[in-house]
Amino acid sequence: MTYVPTPTYGPRPSPQSQELAHKIEGVIREYRQTHPGMSPADVEQAVKLAQSRAGVGSSAVRAGVLILVALGLLLALGAAFFMQVT
Repeated sequence: MTYVPTPTYGPRPSPQSQELAHKIEGVIREYRQTHPGMSPADVEQAVKLAQSRAGVGSSAVRAGVLILVALGLLLALGAAFFMQVT
């Protein structure tokens, strides 16, 4: 008999996260029934928007924004220093 492992993706969800996911799923299903023209992309965009408004957005996005701001500051300071030196 051949054994094929099932991939796992991170830690097992907590009961609270499973309950919240179930509620979100119900709201999405109900909304799509009343708005049948809504695309999956619209649903994905709405979920991302809700995450950002709730303050639970991706930390990778925040880190990227912080890096860009830091680079911008470094460039501005470097340019100001260069202007004073010359």
